[in-house]
Amino acid sequence: MYARFAIGPALLGVSALAAAFHAYEALSEWTPSLFSLGVFAWSVAPYAVALAIAVVTRRPLLGIVPASLALALDLYTFIVVRYFSHSSTSALAFLAVPLWNLVLVVPLGTAGAFLWLRSRHANHRAP
Repeated sequence: MYARFAIGPALLGVSALAAAFHAYEALSEWTPSLFSLGVFAWSVAPYAVALAIAVVTRRPLLGIVPASLALALDLYTFIVVRYFSHSSTSALAFLAVPLWNLVLVVPLGTAGAFLWLRSRHANHRAP
């Protein structure tokens, strides 16, 4: 019997891509300071939660789906704020989107992935 790895290459790849994106975002938008470090930590918190879910449940898909959805929302927000918004307060979205990721995207992504896994396994066991 072999041990299943909780963190597979896909989850590591999504997490590394998210960390690189948020490091670029933090370094290009703000001067290096304690505030920019805090913004970076706040923006990668949803990915840490997704990794923790994958480790605790030992199902990598339960971390891949919410991390991918959170990254998609982060990229969308970055593009909209950086290139299409002309408001002086639009950069506040960089502080609000991690909250939405933590409150909505990660739980709903995890629940969706869990239900998909459950239905897939139920279909395999049905006569």
